[in-house]
Amino acid sequence: MTTVYIIRHAQAQGNVDKVFQGHYDGEITQLGYQQLDSLAEFCKQLKLDTIYSSPLFRAQETAKAVNRYYGHEIQLHNGLMEIHGGDWEGQKWADFPEKDPVQNDNWYHHPSRFCAPNGEPMTQVYERVKQTLLQLVADNPNKTIAIISHGCAISNLLAFIKYRCVDKLNRSDIVDNASVTKAVFDGDYFELVWQNRADYLTEELRTTVHQLWNLK
Repeated sequence: MTTVYIIRHAQAQGNVDKVFQGHYDGEITQLGYQQLDSLAEFCKQLKLDTIYSSPLFRAQETAKAVNRYYGHEIQLHNGLMEIHGGDWEGQKWADFPEKDPVQNDNWYHHPSRFCAPNGEPMTQVYERVKQTLLQLVADNPNKTIAIISHGCAISNLLAFIKYRCVDKLNRSDIVDNASVTKAVFDGDYFELVWQNRADYLTEELRTTVHQLWNLK
């Protein structure tokens, strides 16, 4: 059986600015680094064999914290990157209902139809992260691995693990910054053990509860 810990990056400046980050490669905030200190302490008990990360800066900084007590070589994987937002990159979430009402509605209510202009279709994100996850599991039989990724990408992973269907992506709330989700895989069998654990963060360090522009 392979155990997978799915970890969302710590708070980044784009979260604070309430913009569509996508591949926008912003900095981790001061609060985000405080989150990472708590995350590092939690992760040292997980007995990780391998750590994989999206190459975006906010994910790599999070991976370094996850790796603080291990000293592994962090493996960067493009398959763990966030959705590419095309023309939505770096734009304010509050502007989308007026600027692009059709895709804004798709984001919240019909995710399989979502594709920002010149961006990556949600269905492609789903297939990308699904195949990446399955390949990493196949590469690590009977090991414990961590993958560090992003809010929308992780929502797609959860849609696969829980429902095997991208259309049900929005049935789960988006996971918190610096949260950990655990899944196990054994051949064709896999299941979610727990989701969005962040009890090692104080209330002041929890950020996603305030991010009302995220997936519903």
